[in-house]
Amino acid sequence: MKAYLIETPNQGKVCELPVPELGEDEVLIEVAAAGVCGTDVHIFKGEYFGGYPRVPGHEFCGTIVKKGSKANLFQIGQFVTADPNIFCESCDACKQNHQNFCQNFQAAGVSRHGAFAQFVAIPERCVFDISGFTPEEGAMVEPLACVVYGQERAGVPLGGNVLIFGAGPIGLMHLQLALQNGAAAVTVVDLFPHKLALAKQLGASFTYTSEEWSACGKKNYYELVIDTTGVPKAVEPQISYVKDAGTWLIFGVCPENSQISINPYEIFRRELKIVGSYALKKTFGKAIALIRNKKINLEILADNRLTLSEVNDFFLSPGSHLKTLVYPNRE
Repeated sequence: MKAYLIETPNQGKVCELPVPELGEDEVLIEVAAAGVCGTDVHIFKGEYFGGYPRVPGHEFCGTIVKKGSKANLFQIGQFVTADPNIFCESCDACKQNHQNFCQNFQAAGVSRHGAFAQFVAIPERCVFDISGFTPEEGAMVEPLACVVYGQERAGVPLGGNVLIFGAGPIGLMHLQLALQNGAAAVTVVDLFPHKLALAKQLGASFTYTSEEWSACGKKNYYELVIDTTGVPKAVEPQISYVKDAGTWLIFGVCPENSQISINPYEIFRRELKIVGSYALKKTFGKAIALIRNKKINLEILADNRLTLSEVNDFFLSPGSHLKTLVYPNRE
């Protein structure tokens, strides 16, 4: 099969690899579409654990074409997606329902080969039916499931004001979900006016460029502030916009060794809650239900489509696209 393989940091190519051999509990999926995540870019650059060589791609959908001897819950030809996180369900973390901290954690596209390939193998227990979905919707179930988990962790106050930094695909998913969860108003801040225009189209009450935001001075105003930028300089001042007794959700992935400066007295005095959100945990079904019932618009976010032969150039120069999708079985 054809696959895009990261050989070493900053070195990748399309090559021929064997079709994955199946374990008895696994299914083989012919990939229809796979989303590019910031994690994939970090793996390409050597900034995130993945192990090399590695076929990236953990956001995907496709058709089941083969099943292991003990895989019997799905049918050949069924259109599916899969949670790429493979939890052992046996370690102490899993037994305490903290599966995203599984001590034997594996992930398609990270610790084992993923979906930037014509075929990907995954345990059947990770698979979900998405019949009727478009490939674009199916490839974005995983990031939406992460957003669902983040908002479950943080809690969106009914009738509250929410502030989101970043109008990339994750920020725009957070915007739509916050409105579904009962936010009265959502404000979005980003560098790029064209992304803010889309935020407005998707229901944002107010939008600001970063320059405009610096001048507006809305301090201590928002019950929930969400960072999706992963940029420490953008993250550091955000605590000042959280309302007393409010919540700050750190959702964007900052570099591992980065630091910011905050005043612990401010956290104490204003009863602030700082929440982290790592990956997802059993939220695929909820994400699928939101998409199936047309509560979240994902297709509008897909603005860049690649074949495998175009992936390497994209990694070398990602640009300012919203959501990039890869179609491994298209020429």
